[in-house]
Amino acid sequence: MSGFHEVLGFTVTEWAPGKAVLHVEMNETHLNRNGFVHGGVFMSLLDSAAGLCGTYCSVPGNVRRCITVSMNTHFISPVREGHLRVEASLVSRGCKMFFVEARISSDEELVATGQGALRYVLGGEKEEGVPAQ
Repeated sequence: MSGFHEVLGFTVTEWAPGKAVLHVEMNETHLNRNGFVHGGVFMSLLDSAAGLCGTYCSVPGNVRRCITVSMNTHFISPVREGHLRVEASLVSRGCKMFFVEARISSDEELVATGQGALRYVLGGEKEEGVPAQ
């Protein structure tokens, strides 16, 4: 995982074809000046789960990569603290792009949703440490 993953502090608890689930405990580093979790944190969590759900690869040691083309986010309920569950599901996939729906919940309450279009990075699926062919 990336350094930004460490900044957000999430754990991937489920990763399968077309699905990703993240869990994260909110703390003071996630808050905006009003004392609520910053919207950028929600967007980043939705984006992280979206990318993971479309890039699962069952071949050990292979890594599939993507970039986000667009992400539509709806903020539904503010959060000050607590545990968040982020779940993303694949809606559709083509050769170059895939589309995802994602949601964040806190204690069964819906916090935010997102819909994204992501593009595979050409040559992005390769064995770690070995240049793509």
